Amino acid sequence: MNEITDNTYKDELAVTQPIILDFWAPWCQPCHAIAPTVEAIAAKYQDRIKTYKVNADDNSLLTVKYDVRSLPTLILIQNGRAIDRLVGLVSQTHIET
Repeated sequence: MNEITDNTYKDELAVTQPIILDFWAPWCQPCHAIAPTVEAIAAKYQDRIKTYKVNADDNSLLTVKYDVRSLPTLILIQNGRAIDRLVGLVSQTHIET
């Protein structure tokens, strides 16, 4: 899974393919707990969905742009717009739904 930053997001998000942004922070224990699940989803759907990690502490522009207030936050982007979000530690089944 790739990382995306305040400096690279414009190029990475300028695609028609759906994107999942995984907002996390190094100090966030639930973020570490959900990471294997997000990685499994990224691998399972790699042909249909691009998945990126966003360190919320280091990328305040993206954190503010997508109004991230709690971690972990997963945001589904379609055609450059956020269309869904999940906050907190959730199951793989819930994310896939």
